[in-house]
Amino acid sequence: MVDPSQRRGTGGPGGGWAAYLRRFHEANPGITEDVLAHATDQGATPYGWVVDAVGAGPVLDLACGSGPLAPALAGRGWVGVDSSASELANVRQHGTGRVALADAVSVPLPDGVVGTVVCSMALMLVDPVDAALAEVARVLRPGGTFVALLPSTRPRTASDTAHYARLLAVLRRRHLAYPNDDRLVDATGLMGAHSLRLVEDERRRFACRITSPAVGVMCVRSLYLPDVDPGRLAAGEHLARGWVGKELGLPLRRLVAVREGAGEGTQAGEVSPGSRSRP
Repeated sequence: MVDPSQRRGTGGPGGGWAAYLRRFHEANPGITEDVLAHATDQGATPYGWVVDAVGAGPVLDLACGSGPLAPALAGRGWVGVDSSASELANVRQHGTGRVALADAVSVPLPDGVVGTVVCSMALMLVDPVDAALAEVARVLRPGGTFVALLPSTRPRTASDTAHYARLLAVLRRRHLAYPNDDRLVDATGLMGAHSLRLVEDERRRFACRITSPAVGVMCVRSLYLPDVDPGRLAAGEHLARGWVGKELGLPLRRLVAVREGAGEGTQAGEVSPGSRSRP
């Protein structure tokens, strides 16, 4: 849903992007997961696409949100980390795996203890992204896998383009963008700087079927819009209520990288958040 060739430098009122994201997720826990749960491509879901690329366990879910990946990865030693207490409360309610309240740039795990790190719909937001990728590389064993799911602008249909154009016009935005879009254009270079060798960079369209006005509204509310006037957002929600019976394409991008380096690292086993190796 974002245009990687553009970015918004504004973070909205009250402290920039970081403060906006805290407020957003406290008010809307699980909304991203709810939207993606309505999206499929030939029977596959976006989260299934992530799971398909997961390597050995244990698995660290960085910026795990409400834990949509936890059920599928529980048998591989899933551990979730997120900076939103409201999101983690949803995970704890379902009792799926261990979680920790922590920032993506300061993961409470020792060096080289996980076989896979996943990061779903968050890498375009974490700040600074280099510090987050350094943490990914630190906790991964050499040869371990990093999987990131991101918004994209392709592939999409002519109908998708028309829907997004009308929505942007109502919101009075030329484009939608997130803080790290410019950096992620060259994902190979960005990851390579942190000993992460990019091995896959794929895009795929998932169709979100608008089965009720509430689903249409949810799609709009799930967007990060820190500088959009509430009246414009309400107008966007009104537009989306009219999408019932249609589908909205969600173009997504999946990055898969391998942790480079010699050595065996820590042997696979149960991982509990709470300790961190000193640099």
